[in-house]
Order: sequence, then C-alpha cells, then structure tokens
Amino acid sequence: MTKTIIKVDIEALNAEFEPLGFQERIKRLYEYFLVDQVLFTSSFGTKSVVMLTLVSRGNAGQKVHMLNTGYHFPETIAYKDTLSEVTGLEVVEIHPDAARQQETQDAKMWESQPARCCHYNKVMPLKAVKEVHTVWMSGVHSYQTMNRAAMRIFEEVEGLIHFHPLIDITEGEFRFHLEKDKLPRHPLEAKGYGSIGCHHCTRPGQGRAGRWADKEKEECGLHVS
Repeated sequence: MTKTIIKVDIEALNAEFEPLGFQERIKRLYEYFLVDQVLFTSSFGTKSVVMLTLVSRGNAGQKVHMLNTGYHFPETIAYKDTLSEVTGLEVVEIHPDAARQQETQDAKMWESQPARCCHYNKVMPLKAVKEVHTVWMSGVHSYQTMNRAAMRIFEEVEGLIHFHPLIDITEGEFRFHLEKDKLPRHPLEAKGYGSIGCHHCTRPGQGRAGRWADKEKEECGLHVS
C-alpha cells in the first residue's frame, strides 16, 4: 500500500470535531479519509475496550493493529481474542525484528535500558506501518500522563495526522461507557492492574502507577510528539 499525501487544515478539523461526541468524531473521520488510509492501534489494555467498541460502530471495516512485543501477559493475548470476537474487528499483529527482540531478551534490556527496549519492540516496528498510512487513530486520554494532557483531537507529527477522538474523555465518562454497554474488562484489572503493558515493566497499581514503577519513565515512546 502506498501512502496518500493529503493536505489538511488541522485547526479547522479541531474546531469542527471538538463539539462532537466521541462516537460522532469517529464516524465523521471517514467522511474525510478512506478506511485504508487510517491506522488504528490498540494495546488491548484496561482502557482499550471503549475505543474498540466505538470504532466497530463507526466503521466495521477498520482493522486494528496490535504491537505484539513478545512480552505480553497471556491474559492480554486472551483479551485481544475476546475483544476481536465481541467487536468483530480484524486484528493485525505487528512484530518486532526477531534479532532485535532477541537482543532485548539476552540483555534483559527492560531492566537497564527500558527506553531502548521499547524502541526496539514498539517504536521501530510501528514506524514502518505508520509510513504507509495517512492518519493514526489511537485511544489515549488526556488525564493519563502529563504528555497526553497537552494533546488535541488532531495533530500533525512528521507528516502523519494523529487522531485522538477520546483525548478529552473524563474518567467518569469512561466508566459510564463501560457500565452502560456492559463491556468485558481485562482479566488483570480485578487483580489491581490499572494499566497493562509488557509483563516485565507492569505491576499492580492505580492508573498508570504500575507502569515502569521504579523507573523515571511514563511513556513507551509511541505517543511522544
């Protein structure tokens, strides 16, 4: 697939989309972009199911890409299968380069160089996929980290349009969607995991407190502008 270069007015898109509800934002995206131009990624973590449900209702033909680092909890892989069945969305797994992934295993890189480990297993594999898409849609929330608090619905980063339809959702609104639709929860949430990534770097904790808990790190590098 070849990337389609489109010139858009980011400020105009933000002005148009900001008053809309979360579902309407996603539906309207496809008035501007073809489904094949849109890259949708999900971690299949504790905050993923609402976004996946809204996307499935907005465009059932949208594929969802998952970065399979090789370090996921078995519960996350099972949850991915459950949500694919529930939403009907096709999941496409992105795998890191085998040699680089092995290097992170041999060096236990998550202990001494967690940023490099994330770069090899997440940032680099996704880069090639981003390069053939026009829009990258993800379900980040502004309350999750200081970096995300500065994000808007639409941003342009290195020629790629970033679309964050849930960026301004509140924790209360998120819980409302979970409970209203009786959506399935991640199995580890009941064990105290508020946010879930690779098993080496994830512990139980409220919110994202269990991610890289003993490191000066709060993002894997994917969502850093």
